[in-house]
Amino acid sequence: MYVSSERSWFTFLVHPRDIRDLDSIRAASLLRRYSSSEEDYVAKATTLPALVLGDVRVRGVVVRGEIICAVRMPDQVMQADGMRAVVEAAQLAAQRGTAIIGLGALTAPAMGGGVRLLRHLPSNIKVTNGNGYTAAVARANVHEAAQFLGLGTSARVAVLGATGSVGGAASWLLADDGFPLVLIGRTVARVRHLLGGLADRADFADTLDVLKTADIVLCLTHERGGKLSPEMLRPGSVVVDVAAPYNVEPHRRPEFARYGVPVAKGALVRIPGHSCVQDFAMPGPEDTFACLAETYLLSREGLYQNSVGRPTADYARQIEELAERYGAYPRPITPDLIEFTGSGPNGADPYVRTSDPEE
Repeated sequence: MYVSSERSWFTFLVHPRDIRDLDSIRAASLLRRYSSSEEDYVAKATTLPALVLGDVRVRGVVVRGEIICAVRMPDQVMQADGMRAVVEAAQLAAQRGTAIIGLGALTAPAMGGGVRLLRHLPSNIKVTNGNGYTAAVARANVHEAAQFLGLGTSARVAVLGATGSVGGAASWLLADDGFPLVLIGRTVARVRHLLGGLADRADFADTLDVLKTADIVLCLTHERGGKLSPEMLRPGSVVVDVAAPYNVEPHRRPEFARYGVPVAKGALVRIPGHSCVQDFAMPGPEDTFACLAETYLLSREGLYQNSVGRPTADYARQIEELAERYGAYPRPITPDLIEFTGSGPNGADPYVRTSDPEE
């Protein structure tokens, strides 16, 4: 197990999103050579206890974080054993002296947005699900996509997963910015119950048919019932994928692009000087998840407070202001949007890809 001699200021909990993530965990990947198949490998690896994967640091800043992994795959995290693994990972963080714990990917919904985790931890250790800053960054991503399309705030935005913790705050932010919205949840009744205050500024829906009316699809769910396929969308529209794990897997993005629908990876943040021992396959070395960035920002500001459940739009704005104060900003999504289209925003010069599209 990785051991640091320094006391952790914050901890970020993760789980493997896919086999690539599992392979990137040394203790898990060693089991490959002793496994008869990939299924056998996954079965063995996902019996491992919580693992400390390494440090998160920002150059010139004394605040330090650790990554701790609950070694369970996405389909396991929401089950009883996976939830226990998340609790054990959080308790390991507490034993190692953390002050605040951030929840990554499905660790947040597995813990009811963090609410259910509180009873398993000492009261002096705080929890954030990171959804406030995620909502703010998703809103910034939509603005960038709308600029790419040349539509500005006239772009019609479909929020898929609007009733989730991120979706609620993001919907209010986008409505306040003047975007015409269609808010999609499992049932119209649930959308109306949670977001009824937006009834005069948005359409409510519970089917994916309405996606064809959207210029931008803000995707906040990876659940099977909300899985996207190209034919669901209107050619010329854009997908901003904020789901964790992603709704549109990386290997499927060329398929969407051929249909005329570029897909951008949303909710990523660039923190100058940021470095992380664990490889999360980020576009650049200073890029990270918005939920991790929120944990870092709260720690750096000394705001050791719980941020669990459903964040408000006002809270999202407060974290956005904190990010601006400390120089963090949404990672640009335009390189994703033009990677397969061959042209820049509004028909600008063709984009020439390099080894790192953002260098």
